[in-house]
Amino acid sequence: MARTAGDMFTRCMAVELGGKGIRVNSVNPSVIETDFLKSTGVDPKVIAKGMANKLPVGRCGVVEDVAQAVLFLSAPESSFITGTHMLVDGGHIAAGVGYNTAKASANSK
Repeated sequence: MARTAGDMFTRCMAVELGGKGIRVNSVNPSVIETDFLKSTGVDPKVIAKGMANKLPVGRCGVVEDVAQAVLFLSAPESSFITGTHMLVDGGHIAAGVGYNTAKASANSK
């Protein structure tokens, strides 16, 4: 629900602020290898491997993947893009991969 609310907020703000020359976009990442994964108590490499086997791109995301998306959206080359939700997910949504898949893969090792 929170992601849906954020996406709608992005759209509303893009419409509201577009006339003032302000673009509003959001970046929606999937499983990204960060220190947060370490705090789950499961080896982050195991989680990453479990998800990577399910994602169309064959790997989990890294922080640089998200940073590159933000960089693109802030660049002049994206000046006609507003109100969009950029998925940085390695095909996660397109493939219909659930998060529980990674957990199941991690627990089976």
